[in-house]
Amino acid sequence: MTIIIIIFIIIVLVSVGKKKPESNKINYYDVAKNQRAKQISSIDRTSTFNISMTKSSLKNDDSIIDVGSKSYKIDSDYGLESKVPFWSHSYVYSYSEINYATANQKKFYQYYKTQFLNGEFLDLEGNSNYAFILLFDLLNEFEQHKNIAKLESQIEILGDNYPKTKSYGINFLIKKMEEVGDNDGIARLREDHYDYQYTQVNYSTFEWRNKYKKKLNLTKEETNVLDKIWYSSNNFISIEYCSVEVIKLYLATINNLKQIYINTSSSIEKEFEEIADAVVRKHFRFRKGSNNYKYAMQTSENEFYTSIFKFCENTVREHFGHKRKVTIDPYASSPVAKEEFETKLISKIAQIHISLIPSIKLPDEETEIKLNIQNTTRWKTRFEEITSNFNKNSKEFINQIVELGKLNKENPSVENIFFEASKFIAKYDQETALLLYIYYLDYDLKSVTFDNKQLTKTIQKSLFKENIQLENFERIVSEFINDKDLEKALKSIPEVYAIKRKKIQLDKSLIKEVQQQHSGTVELLNEYLKDENSEDLDVKSDEQIEITINKSITEDTLSIYAEEFAFKPIHTLTLEYFSKNNFSILQSEFEIFAKSNGAFKNQLIESINEICFEDLDDILIEEDEDYYTINNDYYQKLLAK
Repeated sequence: MTIIIIIFIIIVLVSVGKKKPESNKINYYDVAKNQRAKQISSIDRTSTFNISMTKSSLKNDDSIIDVGSKSYKIDSDYGLESKVPFWSHSYVYSYSEINYATANQKKFYQYYKTQFLNGEFLDLEGNSNYAFILLFDLLNEFEQHKNIAKLESQIEILGDNYPKTKSYGINFLIKKMEEVGDNDGIARLREDHYDYQYTQVNYSTFEWRNKYKKKLNLTKEETNVLDKIWYSSNNFISIEYCSVEVIKLYLATINNLKQIYINTSSSIEKEFEEIADAVVRKHFRFRKGSNNYKYAMQTSENEFYTSIFKFCENTVREHFGHKRKVTIDPYASSPVAKEEFETKLISKIAQIHISLIPSIKLPDEETEIKLNIQNTTRWKTRFEEITSNFNKNSKEFINQIVELGKLNKENPSVENIFFEASKFIAKYDQETALLLYIYYLDYDLKSVTFDNKQLTKTIQKSLFKENIQLENFERIVSEFINDKDLEKALKSIPEVYAIKRKKIQLDKSLIKEVQQQHSGTVELLNEYLKDENSEDLDVKSDEQIEITINKSITEDTLSIYAEEFAFKPIHTLTLEYFSKNNFSILQSEFEIFAKSNGAFKNQLIESINEICFEDLDDILIEEDEDYYTINNDYYQKLLAK
């Protein structure tokens, strides 16, 4: 009996010894002072960590959030047991975004800010919106206290503890220093934080979104739709007018797409999930349910919005006559994924755009000029429209060509517009053809290289029936090259075809006598009244008429390239061709150019690259998809000093 009592006492003592003290209830205000004690399985190492890891080992693990001097673990139930009110990620543009937060989120933010200012840095558990709201809050407060040292300290601490804000904070801080004239501070920041300066892609993205959110006065819902794309800068989008039209089309497209899915008792989220499932399993080959699968699903759905934006950009490009397009074929390696992507998404976007294209505004004059700089052959589309609709009204034709020239005034190929126009109109109106040729010479003289293109033999023969006409035009051209007076040259063109008759005095008393004379006498009088200089041109079919220009009066007889580059005439001609086309030429167009000059395109490019390689230590002419391009910096090294 005694033994039984002893055993019972031991059991009671052991039970009491194992009993845990009751823990206090933890709310999110305690998150800065307490670590969660939940034990985590080590099965999935991408989301599970050992709480007893040392500080040094934590630094090597990208999945641990280092918050000040404290480290907190993230488990696979991330967000479900969070002590921080969940705030779905969105791009924060200003402190006013706090107005869209819930009461609980606002309450937590005020506590978070207080703790931050007191030196306690809470684990936001991935809810980075709070940190960005704080960033703008600190910037706003600076406008009151104007203490740049205080702002610098705050932003440095914020960036160290919440790294996602660092690049933005550094750039905003530099801007504030520029405003107050703190040049020493700017120099110090740029030296200490070189990697976080304006080269940051995310910062450019932020500025781009913020700019157009304000410019277009977007609603919160529209802003969220814009936030879903990954902005990638290019020459076309860098033009503000183009950017506005693409964004407007993108937002309208998403609205129409949502309605299409609603009409089929579905939703954009459901459809995107189905497309993403096919893409992730067939294109990326991830097993459904795996961590890679889950991550790729979210990434793919975001990519769909970016693809829609690119499709909208291509539609606007085409509407603006800009033939270069951005690539939209991300799943070409998987026929199943590609078909799902094109059938459920791209085909619907194409159908939507049929009705939306009329709403796209055509470019204004400033945009036209910028687009023509980017695409040096863009003028050909408008030129073709003008020539196709020509109704033999020469005055209207020349006005249209002059206007097209103004829109291409910054285009290095602008003179070609007038040269082609002169050739076209020659068979309809000789005087207009010569006027346009003078315009051609005007732009040609202003270009890097004076080409002095000659009209074909056939055209010249149709323009000048008499030697005196050719001589008159040669005189006008020579004077124009000397004095560069365009207005004077244009006014002189009618003189080319002016008829000059010899003045004679007739004795009226002899007229009747003359009339009674033999018909031979009348013929003699007719010969006397003929133009003094009306000597017909006797030109054989193979004879060449050239507009002779005194080249000694031009300054372009010497090569513009340095002597160490042993360029042949065909090489010089090729480089000038690139220069006039903004150093980018379609391969198909270059092949035509090479053949027209009796050369093969590959041999021509290789020979130029070989001549330049020793000095440049690199290839001058490179292939870029369907184009041949020249690096402008390399081209400048070829020029004579």
